[in-house]
Amino acid sequence: MKIKDAKKPSFPWFGMDIGGTLVKLAYFEPIDIIAEEEQEEVESLKSIRKYLTSNVAYGSTGIRDVHLELKDLILFGRKGNLHFIRFPTHDLPTFIQMGRNKNFSTLHTVLCATGGGAYKFEEDFRTIGDLQLHKLDELDCLVKGLLYIDSVSFNGQAECYYFENASEPERCQKMPFNLDDPYPLLVVNIGSGVSILAVHSKDNYKRVTGTRYTHIYMHAKFIMCFLNHLLDNMSFSKYFLILQYEFLCLCIYEIY
Repeated sequence: MKIKDAKKPSFPWFGMDIGGTLVKLAYFEPIDIIAEEEQEEVESLKSIRKYLTSNVAYGSTGIRDVHLELKDLILFGRKGNLHFIRFPTHDLPTFIQMGRNKNFSTLHTVLCATGGGAYKFEEDFRTIGDLQLHKLDELDCLVKGLLYIDSVSFNGQAECYYFENASEPERCQKMPFNLDDPYPLLVVNIGSGVSILAVHSKDNYKRVTGTRYTHIYMHAKFIMCFLNHLLDNMSFSKYFLILQYEFLCLCIYEIY
């Protein structure tokens, strides 16, 4: 279901990406609340909003990335700020318990989530937090989210950019890149694992290659050792150039 077609949900508005290493939480804070709404706002909702927006750190590991905050965003006809919060995945049970302590389930019974952890921790959300997870496709969220963030810009500045004169350090500068009609394009998502998507339109994309997080280190070591013996101690920059060329050829082949 598309955002614009959905029925306006009640506050609070959350979305979660539960990855192998980090949990990423997006929280929309309404700033256009009128006096009548504020009077009717239940205590648990006030508590959650105040807790999330008055802190930049939560416990010893949770962080709100203030520099990434999207201000004065219009969403579902409401004006507010979009906050981005992260914490290690191994601390997720603590987060679920906090939601229970703040009576989150009295406000929502379903929470939108994506990532592998949405399956791994589904039972914990149900038994500890009394919450059901509405699981969304991770790659679909990635593509739609990328295009959405570009469409609203980053507080008036272009979020997508490229380096002009990249091979000349003295002349190199960051330039805005227009994503109005970028297709086809490659999307490289780097997290605990890496996914490479060939995107032909917002609804037409394909994962062409990538790696699981458990294989990244061993894969890189194998390539470096192999090339070291094969190419007689070639420099890292030349290694990287060869890998870039090989990878680019693979991706172009997969796209076309």
